[in-house]
Amino acid sequence: MIFRKAEKEDFYKIRSLYWNLINQEQDDPSFPHWKKGIHPSDEMIQNSIDREELYVLADGDEVAACVIANDEKVDGYSDAPWQIDSDEVIVLHVLAVHPDRRRKGLAQRLVENVIEQARNAGKKALRLDVIENNTSAEKLYQELGFRYIQTKTLYYDVVGEMTFKLYELVL
Repeated sequence: MIFRKAEKEDFYKIRSLYWNLINQEQDDPSFPHWKKGIHPSDEMIQNSIDREELYVLADGDEVAACVIANDEKVDGYSDAPWQIDSDEVIVLHVLAVHPDRRRKGLAQRLVENVIEQARNAGKKALRLDVIENNTSAEKLYQELGFRYIQTKTLYYDVVGEMTFKLYELVL
């Protein structure tokens, strides 16, 4: 399994990973209500590849897991009581593990690699939000050292208003 930045040729594999996950998890109340073609959208995936912000764990030609890591500001994050007051922060978005590759530690490995990259780039913290009820994601982030910051209602175009838990890892 190789950790690397996504490449243009990975687009359809990444979209397929998200769509497979949506097909399998859409009825699970802890799933963040992603929708095929809408979130993550083709444009979001392509732009993240172009900006070198989308990372994958690849097994040969297959993309087993992916995540977007960037410094994009998230509406609703500005008034959270973060531990670090800095613009040198990376936010994790739409982390996904292919349904056939679950329970093999891939999400942990993917995030550990992003943490290492952020540290090497001199970033001060990593932040993310987890939909309320997604206890497996919360457990993963807590095991990796992320600290719970607060529970907050956030608005995302694709899902509307929902309750999320905010987490931060000081690097």
